[in-house]
Amino acid sequence: MKYKVAALHELRKPFKIEEFDLPEVSGEQVLVKTAGCGLCHSDLHIWLGEVAVAPRFPLVLGHEPSGYVAAKGGGVPESIRVGMPVLVNGGYYRRENIYSLRGANQLADLEAQMWAGGIHVGCYAEYFLVPSYRYLVPAEGLEDLDKASVLSDAGLTPYRAFKHAMAILQARQYAEPGDIVVVVGVGGLGIFGAQYVSRLAPHLDLVLADVRDEALEFAGKFARPLALINARRENPLEAIKKTAHDRKVVAVLDFVGSSKTVSTYIKALSPGGVYVLIGLAEPEATIPIFDTVAQEYAVLGSLWGSIGDLYEVAGLAKRGLVDYRGVVTKRWRLDEINEAFMQMEKGTQLGRMVVSFS
Repeated sequence: MKYKVAALHELRKPFKIEEFDLPEVSGEQVLVKTAGCGLCHSDLHIWLGEVAVAPRFPLVLGHEPSGYVAAKGGGVPESIRVGMPVLVNGGYYRRENIYSLRGANQLADLEAQMWAGGIHVGCYAEYFLVPSYRYLVPAEGLEDLDKASVLSDAGLTPYRAFKHAMAILQARQYAEPGDIVVVVGVGGLGIFGAQYVSRLAPHLDLVLADVRDEALEFAGKFARPLALINARRENPLEAIKKTAHDRKVVAVLDFVGSSKTVSTYIKALSPGGVYVLIGLAEPEATIPIFDTVAQEYAVLGSLWGSIGDLYEVAGLAKRGLVDYRGVVTKRWRLDEINEAFMQMEKGTQLGRMVVSFS
């Protein structure tokens, strides 16, 4: 049996819709029939050759999937049923290591990594093979399963970053009701980050910063922002200070990750504040060491999310505490993927886009 994939044979060249042989499953493996796969800027960076990976061609990208169990190996438990709707965590690894044993599978060392859409065949395809049922999260109760695919990355990555920030603030006991969290960059990930702050930390106030009014207004529909700051039209530090008055800015979630955002928004933090880097706009950025030491800032990175994090995100979505359906503003067919990547490269689309197979 054959199935269709969007195959890449050369970087910066168009995808080709081709047919692959449907793989046989064995052991713990699960074959998933794709419902949807989110279009992620990480894939765009790979396509542009901006990520230091050595892809094997033909390459099938896509690491943000949802779907239905189509077949399973003999080592898969009965609780995983054929036809069962699932989300999939694409942080696959070849062997157990200290990170996977501690529940952080996405941090597996480089030799152990086999992420979906990178080393392992990805999900811009009608079917995809999951190395183990352990990467599956039951998705019963999630409506619009193709749209729910974005929870596997766009919803997952900000959640882990939010948890990092809250854990440090709780440990330091610096945050008080009415203090402020700033979300920088309100694209497909930042919108989810804003939701987590508003809905899971309602005692804190939220400020959104971006360089596009339309993005700020769109993101504002999903959260309760105290202020929307267009850093292109006004000085963001002055605007944050004016908004905060005498309250502390206890955290910044940076979904851009550029030299400009880091050097600017770290100065907005109050002593003891947390700066979490999630975006990867630039591989290198300078952190002000004196201020970081003198103000006791906590600066950390946050990568994707673990399988445990994804279980929690799915639970929040099932309870209506995170809106994923409204965030998805465009569905594409598989044969429209080249147009979708052009749209993503232009950066004009608000919210998140998915390749839909429904």
